[in-house]
Amino acid sequence: MSQPSGLVEVDGSHGEGGGQLLRTAVALSAITQRPLHVRSIRAGREKPGLQAQHLKSVEAVAALCDARLEGARMGSTELMFEPGKIIPRQLKVDVGTAGAVTLVLQALTLAAASHDGTTTVELAGGTHVSWSPPVDYFREIFCRHLRRIGVEVELTTLRHGFYPKGGGRVDARIKGNSKWAGLDLARCGEVGEVAVRSVATEDLRRGRVAERQADGFKSILNQASPVEVSYVASFSTGSAVFGSAACGSTVLGADALGKRGIRAEQVGQDAAGQLKAEINAGASLDVHAADMMLPYLALASGASALTVSELTGHVTSVQWLIRQFIDVDFSTERSGSAYLISVKPKR
Repeated sequence: MSQPSGLVEVDGSHGEGGGQLLRTAVALSAITQRPLHVRSIRAGREKPGLQAQHLKSVEAVAALCDARLEGARMGSTELMFEPGKIIPRQLKVDVGTAGAVTLVLQALTLAAASHDGTTTVELAGGTHVSWSPPVDYFREIFCRHLRRIGVEVELTTLRHGFYPKGGGRVDARIKGNSKWAGLDLARCGEVGEVAVRSVATEDLRRGRVAERQADGFKSILNQASPVEVSYVASFSTGSAVFGSAACGSTVLGADALGKRGIRAEQVGQDAAGQLKAEINAGASLDVHAADMMLPYLALASGASALTVSELTGHVTSVQWLIRQFIDVDFSTERSGSAYLISVKPKR
């Protein structure tokens, strides 16, 4: 591969070494207008290299900024990304089968949000998939945090998509803002409303799977209200639970997917247990929101502070990656049973 000047070299196997490193890297490349070379992509994973949802994420960001790509193919462990100017536009992305639409949105939203103007995208793929945020979490938790810093994202689910056939459809509208505010969430407020949303496909209605998932959730967090139960059409059988807790000026979220051989009540209990752990730790951002928000806070106009229940590999890896592109100070200290992360942009 050719080596353009000003190149950012990224070891794709660093830290957690997964797809998030790649998705965030291409978005930061587009924002900073610095060409990117990623090697050893997902080197330690069972299936190394670019898989469908990683490839679609790269292609989506490339389409947004007219980037030149080398190595953008299935299974590739090396990628060259040379960005052009980000221009808000209309996009269509078909991840294929059950590839997670939210993972594509994770990369695309970061890039599109950095420029004034509105980008719309029609996505097809999986809406509730293992190892990825479901659309409920993306809309109700992540997008709510984005709103606080000045980025408006609207997400509409037109059809649910579960593994293995996927086929879900989601429309997203990203209203960019070139100046993001910092996020002052050094402390978590008192717990207010706890809500749970339980969904299952129509073929699981007779077994009352959605209701039983909600019951399992409430057996752990009995203050949950409102409770939303629904059955949906989908190409594959599936179910999911999403819970949220309003805590002062922030909101925490957790979710769980139904699996063959796992009782519906247990699925609800798993989601509630995760959420309860975040509440008990006094976190102001749950572990999934924290690593997704850090790139925004590093590029914000002011300092930020947040507390997390644990320092995950995703959090530390994303901090390392951000420093490859921009000058920012991250500091971490223990704060009771949580960790306080301070973010101080230097631009």
